[in-house]
Amino acid sequence: MFCDGVRDAIQRERAMAVLVCENVAATMERHAKDNAPWKDRTAHARQSINGKSTANGNTVTMTIAHGVRYGQYLERGTPPHIIKPKNKKALFWNGASHPVKMVHHPGTEPHAAIVPAAEEGAAKLRQAISELWGG
Repeated sequence: MFCDGVRDAIQRERAMAVLVCENVAATMERHAKDNAPWKDRTAHARQSINGKSTANGNTVTMTIAHGVRYGQYLERGTPPHIIKPKNKKALFWNGASHPVKMVHHPGTEPHAAIVPAAEEGAAKLRQAISELWGG
């Protein structure tokens, strides 16, 4: 009887932890999407940001990530680099005066959305843990 009560209490605490983490993961996702500092061209990068929570045994893991392959470049920026053609002899784009063999790209500034959202999520998680379990 006593063991059943303890087991039930542990299961309730675990379920509560999962729910808290699901809520915080959703909050992180919303924060990243609402506060992403870049200007959307297609909105794919913003729409593909995903926050989730997964439970495995006694462990609950929260993640937030970009869902587009170029998300790391939005988040971290790029250093100066050279762009060369892959399949042709030269590069050309609308507005260019003539084809060129290479471009010295100055790099891009970082536009972090994931790290600030994760920091916000960590603060929310600490607050929720403090409120639920007093510590």
